[in-house]
Amino acid sequence: MTPFNHLFTPLTVGSMTVKNRIFMAPMSTHLADDGGRVTKELLKYYEARAKGGVGFITVPSVLIERLSHYGTYHNVGLYENWQIENLKTLTDSVHVYGAKIGAQLLHPSAAAPSRYNEGRQPISASAVEFRQYNELPRALTIPEIHEYIQLFAEAAARARSAGFDAVEIHCCHSHGLLGNFLSPLHNKRIDDYGGNVENRARMIMEVIKAIRALVGTDFPIIMRMSACEEEPGGQSLTEGIYIAQLFEKAGASMIHLSSGTLDSPWKTTAPAGAPQGFNMDYAAKIRRAIHIPLGVVGRINEPWVGELLLEQGACDTVYIGRALISDPEFANKAQMNPASIRPCIGCLRCLSNVNADKNFCCTMNPEAGHELDISKLNILQKKKKILVVGGGPGGLTAATYAAERGHDVTLMERDAQLGGQMSLAAVPPCKQEFSKAILYMINQAKENGVKIVLNTEVTRDTVEQGNYDVLIVAAGSHNMIPSFLRGAKQLITAKDILSGKVLPGRKIVIIGGGLVGCETADYLLRPQDNGSTGGREVTIIGRNAILAKDEHTSARPLLISRLQNKGCHILTGAAVVSVEGSTINYLKGNQQYTITDVDTVISTTGIAYEDDLVKEVSSLRRPSILTISGASNIQLAITKAYQLVRDNL
Repeated sequence: MTPFNHLFTPLTVGSMTVKNRIFMAPMSTHLADDGGRVTKELLKYYEARAKGGVGFITVPSVLIERLSHYGTYHNVGLYENWQIENLKTLTDSVHVYGAKIGAQLLHPSAAAPSRYNEGRQPISASAVEFRQYNELPRALTIPEIHEYIQLFAEAAARARSAGFDAVEIHCCHSHGLLGNFLSPLHNKRIDDYGGNVENRARMIMEVIKAIRALVGTDFPIIMRMSACEEEPGGQSLTEGIYIAQLFEKAGASMIHLSSGTLDSPWKTTAPAGAPQGFNMDYAAKIRRAIHIPLGVVGRINEPWVGELLLEQGACDTVYIGRALISDPEFANKAQMNPASIRPCIGCLRCLSNVNADKNFCCTMNPEAGHELDISKLNILQKKKKILVVGGGPGGLTAATYAAERGHDVTLMERDAQLGGQMSLAAVPPCKQEFSKAILYMINQAKENGVKIVLNTEVTRDTVEQGNYDVLIVAAGSHNMIPSFLRGAKQLITAKDILSGKVLPGRKIVIIGGGLVGCETADYLLRPQDNGSTGGREVTIIGRNAILAKDEHTSARPLLISRLQNKGCHILTGAAVVSVEGSTINYLKGNQQYTITDVDTVISTTGIAYEDDLVKEVSSLRRPSILTISGASNIQLAITKAYQLVRDNL
């Protein structure tokens, strides 16, 4: 019997009965084609989650109007009749496994700038800039509002014909056409569709009524809304409660509750360190005010979190997002063995890649978006004896996949513990999720029969005497220390700090303004106002004008904010000229400056990949040598390891 009885109770929404309370949140995948058609990759992606036991799947951002180049984001659409049969392939594949599926209807509004729309000016409730694209939209006329209401209704009717069990109407986060109308931040109209909360909600209520006229009274209409925008001048929680009541009166079947706006993305797609179930209090208050079911989203990444929200009466169902990217078997495992769920670490690589028009990916699950390739891992031509060198994320991944396929795998690590760079990544504030990931990876290796040997430096003799068929080298990297820093009073690396090997002094200068330098500073600094006598003065010197410029997720603004609040001295666009004992000379602009009385210099200026072992054994006739090198982050290391096993073993 599952300990999560609330999670696995059926729920009825209108004409739809869902087998459990685990609803998959809408998340862009970049897997449709440029014409908005369902692809084999998209089918397999959703099929894996349906097979994994999820009760309901939401397909994100289904367009209600043709936007000529909005296919850049690979959205499916329901604006023409041919799309009905195309999307029916998706709904049929999900229904095979007893899951229900809904289409989230959206017009992107100001998020579809002219370059995505044949040069046409984007539309919105009012001519208010959408900051991401730095382009003014134009306000819809009242006749145009009525036209778009009908487009939403017609798309909903096509969704029902395509086999969708429900539609979700996107009107949250001050985003999309309906979200713009609802938000006081974007709706500055002085007609029947602006001003007070009833007027701002009017278009959405008319959308609900128009859909009802085409699909009937029982077809589920789910409203995706923000409880509170959490912005100065934005929609308040009081308004959010009232809006939910208005939607219910207009004919909505269920509320899907979020919070925040796209101007504060860490509140809509929360990074690592965000509290689990952080919308619980909002949900509980709105739940008491309505009589239709309410679902809530927001870092519900473990079964116990969802169970707790349901048990406390905060909601009727939980929307789980990135945890279902990380592990499509989340629901099945929650029933059978919760400890075996592959954890989501909140790194947001899935989102940042899609936003950058890159291939969909997941750090923890290299199969995500590549479900068509999984069958290749099930074909074992010949059992081989394999040695994996390096117990970091790349080595653990390669060893586990190879052992899972049936090979005889030994993993050797020179340190006393596994995890490599990933164990260091778990040390700074807000990175605890990484330690869960390491533990999961170690357990997976052991459960699949990998023989683990610690405190062992692998040499040519080790390889030669082991009679291995394959050597996989995942030896990782080490910090480089530029020669011009070597005159420092105390010169150490970020690894020295994060591994707990060295205690730095009170006045610290970190050389390098990348993510590692910033996270190391965050770790070393204490809150400014805590009155501690053990406080430190930390300065970051970075060559680039932008701190942590390669971090493209919402974790970055939160990290920079913490550094500023803790009093970190930040020098960007600066270059160190020399270090002499406790004195550092640096250039900023055309001016040279000096920092004196420096106790500790921490170098975070770069890494060098270790290839000594590969050079040592390259002349051996046996084994064959495969390498996992050049991975600049954890996601790439895990992905390369997976691909190496998939394609070579």
